[in-house]
Parts: sequence; structure tokens; C-alpha cells
Amino acid sequence: MKKNLVVSLNVYLIVFLPISLLIGNFATNLNIILINIFFLINIYQTKNFLFLKNRNFFFLIIIYFYLVANSLFIASNFESIIRSLGFVRYILLTYAIFYYFNSYRNRILKFWVIIYLIVSADILIEYYFGHNILGFKSNEPSRIASFTNDELIIGGYYFGFISICLLYLKNKNYMFFILCSILFFYISLIIGERSNFLKVFIIYFFYMILYLKVNVLKKFLFIALIFLSTVILINNNEIFKSKFYHMIIPNVSKVFEKDNSDKLNEIIKGNEYFTLYNTAFLIFKENLFFGVGNKNYRINSFEIKKLSNDGLYGASTHPHQIHFEFFSELGLIGYLLIMSNLIIVLLKNRNKTNDYLKISSSLFMIATLIPFLPSGSFFGTFNASIFWINYAFLINSNYKFDTKKVFN
Repeated sequence: MKKNLVVSLNVYLIVFLPISLLIGNFATNLNIILINIFFLINIYQTKNFLFLKNRNFFFLIIIYFYLVANSLFIASNFESIIRSLGFVRYILLTYAIFYYFNSYRNRILKFWVIIYLIVSADILIEYYFGHNILGFKSNEPSRIASFTNDELIIGGYYFGFISICLLYLKNKNYMFFILCSILFFYISLIIGERSNFLKVFIIYFFYMILYLKVNVLKKFLFIALIFLSTVILINNNEIFKSKFYHMIIPNVSKVFEKDNSDKLNEIIKGNEYFTLYNTAFLIFKENLFFGVGNKNYRINSFEIKKLSNDGLYGASTHPHQIHFEFFSELGLIGYLLIMSNLIIVLLKNRNKTNDYLKISSSLFMIATLIPFLPSGSFFGTFNASIFWINYAFLINSNYKFDTKKVFN
């Protein structure tokens, strides 16, 4: 296969990534595998193995081997082994995106932003008319389905690409960026996924604190405007009030109650996510160094809940929080390996204010790593794909992939 054809195919496949995420896990995995294959072919054809000199690549390989060993010797089940072996596809995806974005950044991002704008319009259509442009509708009145249909994961998609798309627009047209900032913030709220909206809120907040180049007074006014607009939007909708006030404030208020020795237990019992976190913490305490193995929380959590009658422990396929997932399934060693890599990558990029992709992905990473906010499984196809797409833009390197510009 000719080099130019391989490059063109891979660029098109990367363009297609946001669409494959909307279609489903099969389309996403197939797309990523094809990207991996063509990327390896291209590497072999050009004899460009310079990425092997990148220290971060070997850090990821160490994490990969830990995951495989953990699945083989700790989890000891087929599903865990398959998931861990398959993790290599995200490492290759990371470097494929990094390589091809050097030459085709604007062309790829243009399509990504168009797709994101279409999704934004679709969410608004469903919110106001009850169904999206394909006729999909949510089975929960308080949430939007959009193109993900009954999966109800459009909030994670919207959060995953919001900073990339916004800062691309800022780089192209400042006034359009301002309008889209307001619109995207509103859309992230009406989707109805509380945790992902709060992560979007965090992205906006940290962008203004860390990267907005205005004086302190203007920063304060912008932050105050975010808080005020959020309160107004929530107060004007009974469903939002229920999600943000009636479900959160009662639990928070218990912290300040006097003469209540069981207030912590009451808080845990009153929130389904806290029961899952509590289960994860118990699993971690009993399996301190290595956890119970990748994808094994689902087994242990149901066993714990079955033996518990006090309502303090929940059961699910995963803990619904990234830190508790690492602790419970991978143990302290796995947690430190992954978190140290993420922190190092973030710190290396803390001063890269001249690259909007590094800024956008840094903001995504900060919001993702906020403790206690619920999240999908880190190793699930949908969440992992979005995570590693963002991670790809944070890789520090001084070399470029030598590709001919054939994407016309």
C-alpha cells in the first residue's frame, strides 16, 4: 500500500473518531484498530521510530504491562485479561493522533468542530421538541439522549470535546468563541447529567483563572457571571432544582448537624454514588497494593452488598469514580503508576499557553481528576477513547512525524 494512501486513510479515520463515538462501541473500537494498523504500516514504511525515544511512551508501556500482569495474577478472569491486553490500542491511538496532528491539525479540527456544532444543535432540538433529528428520545425525562440514543452518554461526549472545540474557535474567531461559550455552557446544563455539567463548569472556571489574559477584576467579574448565570438557569427549571438542590444540599447540611455521630453514614446511605465509593474503599483496604484486578469491582461489590444489610455498600459494574476505580481494581501500585504519569504530563504542560490544544486538554484533565465527581469507567471504550484523545495533545516532544501533505 502506498505511503500517501496510508496517511490519507488514517487522517480520514481520525476525522471520523467523534462520529464513531456517537455510533457505539463497536464502531469506535473498529475505528481505533484501523488507525492503529495504518499507523504501524506508516511507521514501518517511513522507518520513523523516533517515538521510541520518547520517555512517556515507555512510561505507558510500563503501565500496560502492569495492567496485563494484574489481570493475569490478581483478577484471573478472561474478561479482565482481554480488557488489559486491549489497552495497547489506546497507547497507539495516542501516538497516531500526536503524529498526524502535526501536519493535519486544522483540517481535522475543522471537521471535529462541525460535528460538535451539529451535536449541539441536535441536543437543543431534542430539548425543545422532545426528540432529536433522527427521532431518538430519552427514556428519562430529565436527560437528553441525542445521537447516543438509549445509552444516555451524550453528556460525557459533550464534556470530552468542549474545551478542544471552544479554544479552536477562539483561535479562529473571537466573537464566535464568546457566543459559543455561552451556548455550550447552557447546552451542557440542559443535557441533564449533573456530574458532566459540573466538570464543564470546572473547565470554564480554571480557564478564567489560569489562561484568560485579563486583569484580576475582569477575571472576578467573569467568574461571578458564571456563578450567577448557573444559579439563574437552575432556579428557572424544577428538574434542575431537584438535581442540584434537593439531592445535594440535604446531604451537605448533614455535615454541619450537631450531636449526630452517624452523620457520615447517613450521607453515604443517602447517595447511591457514595455507597459505591464506600464499597470501593473497603475493597481497597482489603487489597491494598494490587487491588482486585481490572474489571473485578463488579464481582466483589455484589458480594459485599449481598453480605451487608446496613445500606452502606452499593454494587455496580464499576465505582463510577476514577480514583476509586484505580484504588479498588489496581491497588496502590496501579494508582501511583497511572496518577504519576498524568501529573507529570500536566506539569510539563503548565506553561504551554501558546498551544490551545495543550490548554484545552489540560483543562479536560484537571476536570477529569477532580475527586468524588461521578464518572464512567476509565477503561470503558467510550470514556477511554475520549480520555486518550485529549491525552494525546499533552505529550511533550521535540520531534515531528514526517508525512507528506496529501489530505486535499
